[in-house]
Amino acid sequence: AYLLTPLADYLEHRGLGRILAITTTFLCFFGLIFLVVLYLFPLIRDQVVDLTTALPRTLTLLNTRIDDLQARLAVYWPTIEQVDVGVRIQQAALDPLHAGPTYLAHVFSIFPLLILGPLISFVFLKDGRRIRRGFLNSIPNRYFETVMGLTYEVDQKIGNYVRGQLLRSTVIGFLTYFGLKLCGLKYSLLLAIFAGVMNLIPYAGPFIASIPAVVLAILHQSTAQALLPLLSPLPLVVHVILVYVMVQTLDAIWVAPYILGWSVDIHPLGIVLVLLFGNQLFGWWGIILAVPVASIIKLTVQAVSNRYRFYPT
Repeated sequence: AYLLTPLADYLEHRGLGRILAITTTFLCFFGLIFLVVLYLFPLIRDQVVDLTTALPRTLTLLNTRIDDLQARLAVYWPTIEQVDVGVRIQQAALDPLHAGPTYLAHVFSIFPLLILGPLISFVFLKDGRRIRRGFLNSIPNRYFETVMGLTYEVDQKIGNYVRGQLLRSTVIGFLTYFGLKLCGLKYSLLLAIFAGVMNLIPYAGPFIASIPAVVLAILHQSTAQALLPLLSPLPLVVHVILVYVMVQTLDAIWVAPYILGWSVDIHPLGIVLVLLFGNQLFGWWGIILAVPVASIIKLTVQAVSNRYRFYPT
């Protein structure tokens, strides 16, 4: 509902009725999703099949590289030979494949939500203003101004967060895809989608997204192309690292300020703490929702504090 509200409001202001504006918005939204899936699904499927087929060979090559590295480091740090890094990496890579049927069952379990979600969103888009008015009418007059201001600020924060983060992740995905494609790295589409999703996690997300790309670049040096002609003598892994550095630089300079256009006004250390707290309570969903929830709590505390500071009676 937060994602689709601006377009529905725009169409309504252009003269369409509220229901017709919402219906048109839904048709545009799901039509866009259908076109994206229609175009991307065959490419994603081919890369997933290729990756699954090449995974055993890739893991064997990775183990060989790790063994060579361990042998070199053992000269300076003998205890490193006791750590079987290759087996652990193999297990980490194969465990998700073994858990495939479980993940598939979870996917099928969300089908009811795929039906209920749009229906509930339609109701919120249609009756959201009436629901808000009904809620505000139930507030005593002495608290009315405070609650109305708080609901407006929370509404703006959450709306900007949802729309801004999704658009920002899309842009990051596109930039990552074109950069990795220029480098000639395999599975660039899967890595770009992963980068876009991980970008929802502040600070740690971009670093997590770069790890599989760097590993693949190390293992497939022979497929290196030049991201920039002047850098062509350098290994593929250098080009890949430069892609992620440049994408994050563009994100910091252009994407975040101009697309998000807002700030949660939380200290970076506070964001790290709420991310850890959210992960401890709710896992990945806790990480994704931690920042907006913390922002809402902060706005609420500020509103209550201002209320009792300026209107103590």
